[in-house]
Amino acid sequence: MSAEASRLRDEGYAQLEQRHFAEARTLLERARALAPRDARIHYNLGLMFSDLGQPRDAVAAFDQSLLLDPNDAKAHNNRGSALQMLGRLPEAGEAFRRALDLRPDLELPYLNLGKLLEKQSNVQGAVEIYDLAIARGLDRDLFGQNRAAVLGQSTERSPDRWVIATFDNFAPTFDAHLAKLNYNVPRQLAAMLQPHANRPLSILDLGCGTGQVAAAMAGQGHRFVGVDLSPKMLAQAEDRNVYAKLDLAEIHAWLRDAEQASFDAVFAADVLIYIGAIETLFRDAARVLRPGGLFAFSTEECSPMDYKLLATGRYAQSEAYVRRLAGDAFAVLRADPTTIRVESGRPLPGRLYLLQKR
Repeated sequence: MSAEASRLRDEGYAQLEQRHFAEARTLLERARALAPRDARIHYNLGLMFSDLGQPRDAVAAFDQSLLLDPNDAKAHNNRGSALQMLGRLPEAGEAFRRALDLRPDLELPYLNLGKLLEKQSNVQGAVEIYDLAIARGLDRDLFGQNRAAVLGQSTERSPDRWVIATFDNFAPTFDAHLAKLNYNVPRQLAAMLQPHANRPLSILDLGCGTGQVAAAMAGQGHRFVGVDLSPKMLAQAEDRNVYAKLDLAEIHAWLRDAEQASFDAVFAADVLIYIGAIETLFRDAARVLRPGGLFAFSTEECSPMDYKLLATGRYAQSEAYVRRLAGDAFAVLRADPTTIRVESGRPLPGRLYLLQKR
């Protein structure tokens, strides 16, 4: 391959990592014209089409890459993800298994295959895949969380690696996917807080994801600070140009180092579903809020237990648990029942809270 083709390929991939898709496509297509038999160019094009939500084009690009380099485990894995987006589940499973055969040390094929088996209601098969990953020395916390969730066991919170793997994997199509589920929690929470926002506020957006909360309140003079564990989600939040600051961090660790009484409001839209036991979060949210500050968040519902790890890998909390933790630190202004999203045609019950620091 010529030096020029290599340069274009590498620069195209760098643009792709920055989510500059038009520039990436131009560079990669120029590289492909110069070196049509370079498997890595086709692979990078497959990644680009996947990030753009164009799975048919992604599959075609990965097919070409694998024609040139049939033993590329990452190409098989990413091809499987694109096939799954197209609903071609048996083929996706075969692609994930081929990736595992070639590279037993890669985490993503285990995660992808396990989740695919869960989607197909094959609990035993999913558990076997997670157990195989653990037996091969891969991240015990990461795969143990998936194992616990599918078996209906409970843990106190999702491991950081589990959250990162989940959201980095879904980041490119996250907003579009949630739109299909009639998900509107960030805008609902923003509307709940709006009557109390008669001046520009300093707002902390915990687990900010792609920045939907800040987008819902953009143009009102508020100052937003976003915190998230997923680099790819933060990249999308940055593209919105509504945050004064974005930090890549675990929210409990970030809160521990945050200045006391430094925010007027704290948002946690669909964040508690990855924590479970929320005592520490409540204590730290109270510490960083100014007197009269607002804490807006959502939960999925369970009872009578305080919290429960669901088969989806998410946690649910009871209203009684939330009210008990509010205690003397917060007044509960709102605790509105809602439908968090629609999954498999069924409404998922949850609750939207607005608390005020006393």
